[in-house]
Amino acid sequence: MMTLKEQIYEMVREKHSKRVDIVVISMLSTLAGLVIESMNVQFFIGSNQIFAMISLVAVLVVLVPPLSVKYSRFSMTKNLEEAFPRFLSDITSNIKSGMTLPQAVRALEYNSYGLLSKHVRKIAAKTSWGIPFDKVLLSFANESESVNLKRTVRSIIEAHKSGGAMSSVLEAVADSLYELETIKKERTSSVYSQMLNGYMIYFIFLGVMVGMSRFLLPTFTFSDTNVTFSESLPNIFRSIVVIQGVFAGLTIGKMSEGRIIAGIKHAMVLAVIGFSAIVLIL
Repeated sequence: MMTLKEQIYEMVREKHSKRVDIVVISMLSTLAGLVIESMNVQFFIGSNQIFAMISLVAVLVVLVPPLSVKYSRFSMTKNLEEAFPRFLSDITSNIKSGMTLPQAVRALEYNSYGLLSKHVRKIAAKTSWGIPFDKVLLSFANESESVNLKRTVRSIIEAHKSGGAMSSVLEAVADSLYELETIKKERTSSVYSQMLNGYMIYFIFLGVMVGMSRFLLPTFTFSDTNVTFSESLPNIFRSIVVIQGVFAGLTIGKMSEGRIIAGIKHAMVLAVIGFSAIVLIL
């Protein structure tokens, strides 16, 4: 059984470990990307298409691992935020049935709350050790690294300190969180068509760029002084398509889930599709 001091130390150590992990992953992925690109320059500099595709692979090797870790943590935080209202509601129901607060929490120790389950077991253990529920919730909110959960827990603590019964406070907070989750889901459903429009607009833009490069530009006659510019046009088009794909993807994520980080997967998909299309067609 850990003391409160040991628990705080463990929490700090775990948070520091997460930061170290993403730094190590970023360093390793960057090193791997540089190795791939150096081999690409050495062996495929004369083949434009192969060189461009391997360069894309090198960029993905650098970016995907750390961004995947960040998105994974975002998904975990989102899962915790979605399960937390049900946890509070279950505590309230147990208290209303005649249980004390520690008993109400321990009764939920083996309930299924997804990723929140392991935190529920920690909360139950700390509560059974006699640690005040306010401190236990605050410790959980800090471990979750969720701004929304920290705000919710502070509201619970302040409402409890002002003299409200814990069951009433938890019930009111749970109801509010349920309403917020409902609003989020309604917003996601309402912007689904806008998300599809975002994809369609990007693919139309991609089609325009491909059409210009394949059919329009070859009809122009460039003087000797502009040959270098004409040869650089494919690189310019590739850059434009990638930039457009990244920002379109981030915008789609912001609209659909309310956070820029949620758009990483959309940005990666659009940028890779656009870059690959330009490289293979030109």
